Amino acid sequence: MQPIKSFYYFSKLFGLCPFALDATAPVNTRASYVKQLLPTYAVLVLYSTCLVSIFWQSGNTSDISNAANWIQFIPNSFAYIFSLVFAIRHRSQTNEVLTTFAICDDKLRSLFGISFTMPNIKMRRVSILACIVTMTCGSTIGALTYLIGVNWNRIWTLLYWIAFCMPKFGLLLFSFQFAGCILYLSDRAMLLLRGMNNFPVGVENLTLQPQPHGHAQYKALNMTMGGPHHGSIHEGKLNRLTTLANIKIRSITPLDSIQHIREVVELLQELAVKINHCFGKQAIFSLLSAFTCVTVQLYYMLNHIKSGFTAPRSEIYALASCSLLFLHGIEFWALFTSGEHVRLKWKKVVNFLFFMKSKSTDDDFRSKADDLISFMMSNPLEFNAYGLFPIDLSVLTGIASSITTYLIVLIQFKISEEQTSGYDDDSSDNSHIQYSAT
Repeated sequence: MQPIKSFYYFSKLFGLCPFALDATAPVNTRASYVKQLLPTYAVLVLYSTCLVSIFWQSGNTSDISNAANWIQFIPNSFAYIFSLVFAIRHRSQTNEVLTTFAICDDKLRSLFGISFTMPNIKMRRVSILACIVTMTCGSTIGALTYLIGVNWNRIWTLLYWIAFCMPKFGLLLFSFQFAGCILYLSDRAMLLLRGMNNFPVGVENLTLQPQPHGHAQYKALNMTMGGPHHGSIHEGKLNRLTTLANIKIRSITPLDSIQHIREVVELLQELAVKINHCFGKQAIFSLLSAFTCVTVQLYYMLNHIKSGFTAPRSEIYALASCSLLFLHGIEFWALFTSGEHVRLKWKKVVNFLFFMKSKSTDDDFRSKADDLISFMMSNPLEFNAYGLFPIDLSVLTGIASSITTYLIVLIQFKISEEQTSGYDDDSSDNSHIQYSAT
């Protein structure tokens, strides 16, 4: 877990990591307990104070309400509070997830001979990129909303501003947390697939060949067989260099190979269940708040376009809306594409098992392969928001159609309001003319 240390400490600043990164560290001591939970409780108290300031100033005018009205503010606040509360509640389960991560890597290393140098470099880059994206998007939104509404003569507007910006940082980091766990399983499924390419499948004279893959980064393969080639894969040592890892497979029987594959598959499935349980509930509120914010900001943008940006500081409001749309677009993309990616990798593993079964003449091997395929088909590596909807690209069409529907409704209300206002003005003018004529 060392490659994600930068992201871990950044998330800890916003109270989302009330647990030790090292799963082997002692967690029962009082000092360790206070050290891990103190940042989360401190953030929770600070944010509660900011919320009190909002209710305290609810009767006064505040410019920042133009950028953070109650329609989008309430879901953001509740989503962030629930994320903090469930982070504390699921602390022990998150430690179990980290422990299972370590066990899974140990299995892949011992059973498949996989080196994790390249995957760790990749994960380190992804974690740093997540920190940079969060800082860039959050800072832009914070600066624009600061220009819109903070008034130092009314110090409460500063807390109002903090209460609006903190959930944006926190919920984006939460989405990156969830997406990072899914990405971990996707990478391990890919490493498992690479290892399966090098395992015997029950055919004594089967010659292993590089399997074609759609992605260019996996096409460069270096396969060498040590010792003389006698037509059997049991007589040589296979070294394979991929972009994901350096895989060194020792001689192994087909029945042992299918058993090793099953052990890793069961660990990945166990991890998927635990990750769903740790992050699924929070994902409901996080995605709901993002959906609400995107709808409101699109409505703001349409109003600015219709008015020709004639309102005071309309350019700043429009930039703030664009920044919020960009932030939530990244949130949707990171979460849903990672879910789609791991689902496709799981299907590739299943398809390769069918291939291994088709190339084997060993009845025992074919029977075990059938059992493993049935298990993987009945327990797909999929993620969801606590069972309400899946975390994959199929949700995006539903979100787009719902946003379009709500935008049409809001625009119709706006047109009806303008027509009613115009009719009232005409009626008052006509009454005045008629009164004057008499």
